[in-house]
Amino acid sequence: MPRSVRNALWCLVVLVLSSGTGVLLTWLQRDEVIATWAEGNSRAQEILVSGGMAALRDEAMVPKFVPLAVVSFIVFVGLVGVLGAFLVDGHGWSRLVLTATSFFGILVAVLGIDYDLPAAFVVVSAVFLVAWLLLVFFLWRKDTSAYLRVH
Repeated sequence: MPRSVRNALWCLVVLVLSSGTGVLLTWLQRDEVIATWAEGNSRAQEILVSGGMAALRDEAMVPKFVPLAVVSFIVFVGLVGVLGAFLVDGHGWSRLVLTATSFFGILVAVLGIDYDLPAAFVVVSAVFLVAWLLLVFFLWRKDTSAYLRVH
């Protein structure tokens, strides 16, 4: 297996780890996440002012960020695991799917950086962005192409 494929796999590991870190941060800083979400919602702001964070947290209109993050993480790990296995096995289509997935990942990372989230989320989003960009770089190297052609 060429170095570029191994590096692509390491990028996938970094993506899983940074995604897991994002889930952990979502749980640890759930009030900050809810407060950031509430900034764009006048009804949520009213509840926050009148009843505080506890009242807002219990409100049905507030997205359940932690369960959503956990489910998304599980799906993401499954997707990355399967696509990584197919990449190692030499299936060229896995490179195309990983590249397409990276465009979505890059969009998510840019939104994470630009959405005025707590600083820890911005750092995780920046790592996520760099890992996605490096993944695409390694997926389209000549030695990766040669490896995929042979297999």
